[in-house]
Amino acid sequence: MKYKEYELHLEKGSALFLYTDGVTEATNSNNELFGTERLIAALNRSKVSDPRTMLNDVKNAVDEFVGDAEQFDDLTMLGLILK
Repeated sequence: MKYKEYELHLEKGSALFLYTDGVTEATNSNNELFGTERLIAALNRSKVSDPRTMLNDVKNAVDEFVGDAEQFDDLTMLGLILK
């Protein structure tokens, strides 16, 4: 498997959000995926004042989308804000 290497320069106040495929592949009762577009929209709506808020906002968006549908993967997320 080939991996790409990236270098990022973060400035004070920059936020970084890392996640596994369980977030974007969360599925609702219509068998629709949460997807990248909904994830980006959730992050853009978030008031990124601290990582906990960012993660809670995304988790709440996923939970609202999924509803009562059974999930088959975990949601793993990491949020960082450079102080």
